[in-house]
Amino acid sequence: MHPNPSIASIRARLLGGMAAYMRRCAEDPQSEAPYGQAEIDECAGILDAYAASVDKLPKSAAPAAIMKEVEKVVLALNAFDERCNVIETEERESLCDIIYLVARDAGLDADEDITEQWREW
Repeated sequence: MHPNPSIASIRARLLGGMAAYMRRCAEDPQSEAPYGQAEIDECAGILDAYAASVDKLPKSAAPAAIMKEVEKVVLALNAFDERCNVIETEERESLCDIIYLVARDAGLDADEDITEQWREW
């Protein structure tokens, strides 16, 4: 993942929380987790691919180039959530934080929610 320790911490908390919820559901005979480890890994892969794509941009990348990567990751997460129904409020906040921090580290200067125009979760 991205070298920014804040991003790594948010990512670990997000994925750890998803895994903990999955385990709690598995322990309750009246509950079934809506997703498994494969979906957690898929979410991690989507985030990692986004960070790698942004990291490959030139250091002086135009905001439009960074926002194109934001759009791609949000659309990928939309499709992921449509299939898996994983993203709730806490996950949404963590995902938005990661997306924003990666974009900011690449040079994007934005005060608003940069995911909102594409986000369905």
